[in-house]
Formats: sequence, C-alpha cells, structure tokens
Amino acid sequence: MTQLEKLSSVLSDGNWHSTQKLVQEVGHRFSATMHTAVKQHGYRIEKRKGSDRQYEYRLVRTVKAAS
Repeated sequence: MTQLEKLSSVLSDGNWHSTQKLVQEVGHRFSATMHTAVKQHGYRIEKRKGSDRQYEYRLVRTVKAAS
C-alpha cells in the first residue's frame, strides 16, 4: 500500500486525526504525503490545533486532479 493510499484510508472517514495517529498509520513523513495529496491529487485537508497542542487533520473532500 502506498503512502497516499494509507493517508486516504485513515482520513476517508472525515473525522479529525492527530499528528500522532498519522505518524503511526502513514509514517513520519506524512506531511509530505499530505502535500502531494493536496497539490497533485486535489485533496482538501483541514488542519486545526487540538486540545493537547498537537495538530489534527481531516479530509474534507477529494477532487480528481486534471491530467
């Protein structure tokens, strides 16, 4: 499974996920994967600061990028 597939799998429920969870599920370079998802694949991902001072992320929607 690619890093992008792992990220999609975790975020596909639309819920907020902590940095810690994404590191565990996707890998320590999850932010690079997230950047690729947004820039090359049209994902829309929101970010907020959670209650424990870690950032949290959620997938708002995916849009297939134009070729």
